[in-house]
Amino acid sequence: MNIVNKVTLRHLKENKRRTLITIIGVIISVAMITGVASLGISFIDMQQRDAIANEGNWHYSMDQLDSEQLEKIQTDANTDSIGVMKEYGYAPLNDQLLKRYLYVRGMDETAMEQMQVNLTKGRLPANEKEVVISEELKRQDFDYQIGDTIELDIGERRYTGTEGMENRALDQNDSLLVIEGQLDEELREQTEYSFTIVGEIEEPIWDEPWSPGYTVLAYTDAQASSVVDRAFVKVNDLGITLFDDVDLLAQELDVADDAYNFNTTLLNTYLVSLNSGTVSTLSGLLTVIMLIIVIGSMALIYNAFAISVSERSRYLGMLASVGATKRQKRNSVLFEGLLIGLISIPIGIGAGFAGIGITLHYVNQILQNVGLETDFRLVVTFPLIGIAVGVSLMTILISAWIPAVRASKVTAIDAIRQAKDVKLTKKKVKTNRIVRKLFGYEAEIALKNLKRHKKRYQVTVFSLMISVILFLAVGFYTSSLTKSYEVMSEELEYDISISGTGEVDDSNPLWEIYQDIQDLDSVEESFIYKTAQLQAYFPEQMAGENYENRDETPETAEGLPYNLELVGLSDADWEQYLADNDITDVTKSDFRGVLVNHVTYNDGTQYIETDMLKVDTGDRLPLQVRSYNEETGDWNFGQGEDIELLGLTNQYPVGNSYADSNTIYLIVPEQVLENTMESFPNERTSLSEIYVTSDDPDQAQEDIEALGIADEVSIYNQYEVRQDNEQFARVLSIFVYGFIVLITLISVANIFNTISTSIALRRREFATMKSIGMTPKAFRKMIYFESLFYGIKSLLYGLPISFVVMYIIYWQTQYAFDYSFNIPWMYIGIAILAVFLIVGSAMLYSMSKLKKDSIVETLRQENI
Repeated sequence: MNIVNKVTLRHLKENKRRTLITIIGVIISVAMITGVASLGISFIDMQQRDAIANEGNWHYSMDQLDSEQLEKIQTDANTDSIGVMKEYGYAPLNDQLLKRYLYVRGMDETAMEQMQVNLTKGRLPANEKEVVISEELKRQDFDYQIGDTIELDIGERRYTGTEGMENRALDQNDSLLVIEGQLDEELREQTEYSFTIVGEIEEPIWDEPWSPGYTVLAYTDAQASSVVDRAFVKVNDLGITLFDDVDLLAQELDVADDAYNFNTTLLNTYLVSLNSGTVSTLSGLLTVIMLIIVIGSMALIYNAFAISVSERSRYLGMLASVGATKRQKRNSVLFEGLLIGLISIPIGIGAGFAGIGITLHYVNQILQNVGLETDFRLVVTFPLIGIAVGVSLMTILISAWIPAVRASKVTAIDAIRQAKDVKLTKKKVKTNRIVRKLFGYEAEIALKNLKRHKKRYQVTVFSLMISVILFLAVGFYTSSLTKSYEVMSEELEYDISISGTGEVDDSNPLWEIYQDIQDLDSVEESFIYKTAQLQAYFPEQMAGENYENRDETPETAEGLPYNLELVGLSDADWEQYLADNDITDVTKSDFRGVLVNHVTYNDGTQYIETDMLKVDTGDRLPLQVRSYNEETGDWNFGQGEDIELLGLTNQYPVGNSYADSNTIYLIVPEQVLENTMESFPNERTSLSEIYVTSDDPDQAQEDIEALGIADEVSIYNQYEVRQDNEQFARVLSIFVYGFIVLITLISVANIFNTISTSIALRRREFATMKSIGMTPKAFRKMIYFESLFYGIKSLLYGLPISFVVMYIIYWQTQYAFDYSFNIPWMYIGIAILAVFLIVGSAMLYSMSKLKKDSIVETLRQENI
């Protein structure tokens, strides 16, 4: 170690306070970069594992491949592995069960691994004569055990209903077809098979609650089969070109467009998506927020060095006075930065990983309590560590280089006197007379102090400004995530739906069982609605901004075509719906309703939030309906009574809704629905679903099935879907508020670090003021005004820049979501209040450290 470096090391030891503050600043910065990056990677890892657990570990699939086609896929440069599947079909099981078939499919070892087949007993099949059965089947009192042989008549499910659909094949995604109590499907081309049961597996991921059969899994060998029904392919390199590459491969193999599919759920977690808007939004948001984090951390490190530029400039000037060259002075400062980096960076990286690890540990406990199956795990990668080290080290060296270059350009005398830092000319420290008249000489001195120490003042204001920008940007970012999730999420306000078909009459099974369902103890509330689907035409000036069918208007129609969903509520449900939306039914008109006008829908590329019609409360909605006359075979236009709009809302009634740019939901009382339909004799009112809420949805489903209606209607338990949405919302809220708390703590640490160091460096200055007669009261008042000037200046710069950053974040979301830009006034209010509170607190804290200082000793002191 040369003499200059030894002097540098000694200087760091003597100035323990400044060195410690700088080290702490760097540690916080490195921990912030490491923690945020590892948190993001850990979240992506959780999403990927969840997608694999639910959809399988494959990237695309192709159907009906012969051995030559399969070999071409295997030899493709980007193919990692291929799993093959053979569809055997369905065998009759028990007409009394909810699932009345056994569903038999064959897979090879690779496909079983890709599709997450988990063995619980015995072993997996090793040849085409062996099978395993699902645990769910065993729960249905299935008599066969491991080692037994079962004889099955396996065939294809075929639709037997509407003319022209007889040959349509049905698969495991098609629920059991029951129309008016009769099975509307049959098994055809049945073949006898004999299998030996060799094991049991968990319920496989392809079995859904509505699936018609329980899985029996056999083995298939790709080499022994001339044709495989489906091949699941996992690729080596994932990228947006995957879709084009697979399209070209399908053309080369002569595979039809509808015979290959992508595992979009898994690909989305890798930001590989056909929906370019979603990818642009996610990657853009991640880029913006990481850029903000990096800039914030760089500012934090820079402030830790730059706040003491004057003190270091004097020290470097002293080195120059004894013969140190420019190169030696620069190397001295770089050596100082390197030493601080060697201490701070490892601690910061360790603190970042430890902090996120502890956070995820407690987050996992919360998620387990709410039933989320996939947990978070801390993901540590070498590229992540390398980025944190590289960014931090680069920032330290840049922050150290700037004062070194600056000091090397001035003479030793000027550096020691700090002539470049303290401005004493009358013009430089001139203040407006109004300041003194309004606030007193203390405010004038405070303002002069800021102008005298312009570099320190600018660094402090910059630190405050960065903290404001960081807090508002992250707050708006998390609000955008929440808003985007709300836009994507379908609000499921019910637990069970019972679906049927038919008009509103006594023969409709839904009508027959509705009262029985209401009487069940396990059912809390139940809802049933009469609905009518009409093709209505509204005046062009009423059309919303996102309307799409402007070119589809028949010449005889006046207006633009919409799909109109008329929903009729019972008197009790109508009153409750009005109350929930703060609407008053003042007219009691025979033709009145509420329009669901503010809606959100996905147009295939982005989620759009918009108003369906340009109308206001009190307007009358004209009804011109185009209907089909079955007797004449003609389309006719009918004019109904105008509907008076009691209010506009964004809330659908409890139940399913299918929003798009051309579908309007008009909610009316039942009597109004009947009055309206009298004008359109060719249209029919239907009764399609019952919606049920319950404290115990599983028990409610069992009670409903016990009514003996399973063959007449379809029962679907939505509770699990809603629970998944609520769990994700909890996860999102944990990260949203955790992220805000993290950024807030970092901002507070940044401000305290900057201001406390600045005050410490001015101890001799304050001692000088006290020595010439400044009273403690006047001194405190001066400090208060300095705090005020710091806060005002930082907000004047920080708020406009924050608005620009927030709009950039909003602009990024518009690739996938279309909603209006809203200024987060709550976050802005918090930021303004926090700036003055934190600055004031930092000033008071720093002043408390100066109370016991001796004026004489402080004036003589060189180190802090």
